[in-house]
Amino acid sequence: MFYRVIKRYNARAIITLHLMRHKFVIQPHMSFPIFFVHPPKSGGTTVISFFDLNKGKGQFVNFEWDRDGWESCRAKLLATRIGGGHHAYGIHRLLKHPVSYCTILRDPLARQVSHYWYAANGKNGEVERGAGVSTAEALVRRGAISLDEWVAESLGGKNLFVQMLSGHPVLNETSLEVAQDHLRHHIATVGVCENMSEFLLRLCGMTGLKLPFYFETNRTSGFAKDRSQLSEMARQKFVEDNSLDYQIFRDANRMIETHADEAGKIFSNALELVRVIQAEIDRLENPHVHSSMVFGFEQSFLSEVARVIRRFDLAPINAYLEFAQSRPPALADMFDGFVDVVRDGVVSGWAVNLSRPEQNVHLEVRAGSQVVASGCSGEYRPDVANAGYPSSHAGFSIPLPADVRDGFHVTIANSTESLHNAGVWQQGWHCA
Repeated sequence: MFYRVIKRYNARAIITLHLMRHKFVIQPHMSFPIFFVHPPKSGGTTVISFFDLNKGKGQFVNFEWDRDGWESCRAKLLATRIGGGHHAYGIHRLLKHPVSYCTILRDPLARQVSHYWYAANGKNGEVERGAGVSTAEALVRRGAISLDEWVAESLGGKNLFVQMLSGHPVLNETSLEVAQDHLRHHIATVGVCENMSEFLLRLCGMTGLKLPFYFETNRTSGFAKDRSQLSEMARQKFVEDNSLDYQIFRDANRMIETHADEAGKIFSNALELVRVIQAEIDRLENPHVHSSMVFGFEQSFLSEVARVIRRFDLAPINAYLEFAQSRPPALADMFDGFVDVVRDGVVSGWAVNLSRPEQNVHLEVRAGSQVVASGCSGEYRPDVANAGYPSSHAGFSIPLPADVRDGFHVTIANSTESLHNAGVWQQGWHCA
């Protein structure tokens, strides 16, 4: 049975235990398609210009649920190897394929304010061309919601970064820890909007792309986009309500600083040259500064940017890229699976290691933080392979002890990733 209802356990002690026991191996994640987790108004459209400069116009696959062609996005991503969208961590489960995640964050308040002005001007004209809007965005455009109201109520998303990085549609007490774990162990590259060149240089080092450059796109036009109209009361409420996002933003900045320190001079020399070249690109007359990539970037402008880059000797950049690619990070495997049923004292279902489908998945049945039973996948399940997963030996059947108490769930051993329908299972063998 392939139900898509996700049931997540929420015991903080279990998450903490798994973080302590995580095992990692160096995987060839550069061979996986790149998926860009794009938080709104964090410089993401500008990041897409980087992908077009490296891979060619139109190669980036934009995953948008509400647009025609969604069904073909998976096939296009596997062909072009680059894509992304406003989607949370976990899309590898929908794709039934591992991906190399990357993402970019931004100062949470700056992102919220930017979103307000973007909504106010009709998303740089995209609303008139049919772009969707939320109820709050529509009210902003009509002048019915002030900047203070927007910020104080976090109408552009409350703790949006943690929501997207954890993959939890509704945040719970474990969401920050899960987001932190994903940031450290599942997301190959993270950057911040405030330092775009640094992010793109490290992204090249991780993915094998060669050109850490961009041109600014989708900057909101027509408004004085500062915070002078924002009251201190609204600002303070926003900071308090979005404390999780501020924590994950600090975590990301610490990770970035650590990488720079560890890479040393070879990284700083490369970054210095990147910034010199980027300053030359920024002097060009940019036709996309106030537009998104929905209608694509002009090939003539992409060529003009490429000509600027070719004027420089990229040896320091290439030296860093060779250095970075010789030291791939240890990233955790990606999984998917489902608990089908508990019957006659046996819990059954299926689980697949998407990163290494030839390997069985080790599973644990837990009551609270205590492991009461364990087992692994490996049973023949042709229905799993027929559904598009990369293994037909994904089934599991784990006998439960006679004295197992009410309220157990099934977990993937040594991982914070969870199975669908994992529990908590109650007496009578139904999933709460």
